Amino acid sequence: MGRFEDMILGLQEDTEVPAKVWEKYTDTLANLPDQPKKLSMRTNRWSKYAASAAAVAVAASAICTTNPALAARIPFIGRIFKEVQEIPIFSGEYDGKATVLNTETVSNAEAENAKETGNTEETGNTEGTVKPQYMVEDAGVAITASEIYCDGLSVFLTAQVEVEQGMLNNMPGDIMYLRGSWKAGADGQETELENNNLEGKVIDDHTFIGMLKLDLDTVNVQDGEMELKLSRIGYDDIHKLDAEDISESHKIEGEWNLKIPFTVDKEAVTKIPVNKENSGYCLKEVFVSPYQVVAFTDVPYTMNPTTREEFDEMMKEKTGGAGDPSYTYEEYMEQQGKIYEPCDAVVFNQDGEKLQSWNSAYQGRSVNAVEGKEISKLYVYVFNDGDACLDMEEEGMDSAAADKALIVAEVDVK
Repeated sequence: MGRFEDMILGLQEDTEVPAKVWEKYTDTLANLPDQPKKLSMRTNRWSKYAASAAAVAVAASAICTTNPALAARIPFIGRIFKEVQEIPIFSGEYDGKATVLNTETVSNAEAENAKETGNTEETGNTEGTVKPQYMVEDAGVAITASEIYCDGLSVFLTAQVEVEQGMLNNMPGDIMYLRGSWKAGADGQETELENNNLEGKVIDDHTFIGMLKLDLDTVNVQDGEMELKLSRIGYDDIHKLDAEDISESHKIEGEWNLKIPFTVDKEAVTKIPVNKENSGYCLKEVFVSPYQVVAFTDVPYTMNPTTREEFDEMMKEKTGGAGDPSYTYEEYMEQQGKIYEPCDAVVFNQDGEKLQSWNSAYQGRSVNAVEGKEISKLYVYVFNDGDACLDMEEEGMDSAAADKALIVAEVDVK
C-alpha cells in the first residue's frame, strides 16, 4: 500500500487532514478482506487495488470537502496529458515522455519572506498563502502548469484553468482561448501567441484542463526556461453564439506570468536533409517528432516595395496622426520585407495516409500532425498551385494533381 499512503501523505502536505478522515482511512486499510487462495494472482491484485482505491477515495473526498480549492487539483495536476492527449490536433502519447512539473507548495514562510524582500518571482506568491509552484492567480482565474514536453521545434504545455465565475459547462467545444506572448530561453525573442488554443476538456463548471502548443522559430533550441505571459482568458458560451461579437463570449482580462523549465527531447526526433530543387523552390529538410512532421522549403520571394515615406503615412493612419516611434521602418522591413511566392505542401506516410496539415507551408514551413500514425517513410509534395494542392489532399496519393507538384520527395525516416 506504499504508493497510496504516499499519496495521502502528499495531500497532508497541502492541507491539514482532519483526524476523523485519517482514522477512517487507516481503519479501511486495516480491515481489507483477505482474498481466497483459489483466486488468481491477477484477480487478487486488482481486488486489492480496488479496495485501496476506495480507501483513498474516501479520504480524498473528505479532504476535498474541507478544502474545495484542492479538490480540482488532486486528480489532474501532473497527469493532464493522460486525460487530454487524444483531444488536440497534435495528439499522441505524451504522458510517457513529458516532464511533470514540480507542484510542491510554497510555504507561508517562503511567501511571506518573498513579500517582505520583494522577491516574489521565485514563489509567485505575494499574499502569503500556500499555493503550488507554477500556479498564478489573477482576476478570479487560477492557472496551474502541469507537464511540459519539447521536441526541439515546439513546446507542448498542459495546464489547469480554474475560473471563479464559472459557466464552463456552457462551452460548446473543447477549446479555451489564451491571449498574450511567450519566449523560450534567455536569448529567445518574445512573440505574440499565434496558436492560442488550449485544447482539452471541461472538468466541471469552474475547471478546464488542456494542452497548448507553442512553436519555436528555430530547430536549434537548447534546454532552458520558457516564459509565458497571458493577458486574457476567453471561452465560448453555447447560449451566446448568435451575439454580434464573433470572438469568445467570455473574456477575462488579467496578468498571468509563468516561467517554466523545459528539456529538449533529442532522442525521439529526426532531421532528414532532402535538398531537392525546382523553379527556385527547394525542399531543404524534413523534421520528424512523435507528434509532428515539418517540411522546410526555401521559397522564392520579392522585396516589399514600401518606401520609408509610405511607411510613415501608414503608421500615422493607424495611430491617428501620432505615429509610433517604438516601431521603426527597419523593423517593419525585417518582419514584412519579403513577399513570398505561394507554397503548399501535402505529406503522406508509407501507408498512403495523409497527415493533417496545420498550415499551408507559411513561408516554407509545412506543419503536419502525426496523430499516432506509424512513420517509417514520408512522401512530400510541394505545390505553388493551391487548387492542385487541395485536390491532392482530397483525392490522396493517386490524384492526378500529383503531376502538378513542383517537388515530389520520398523520405526514409527509419
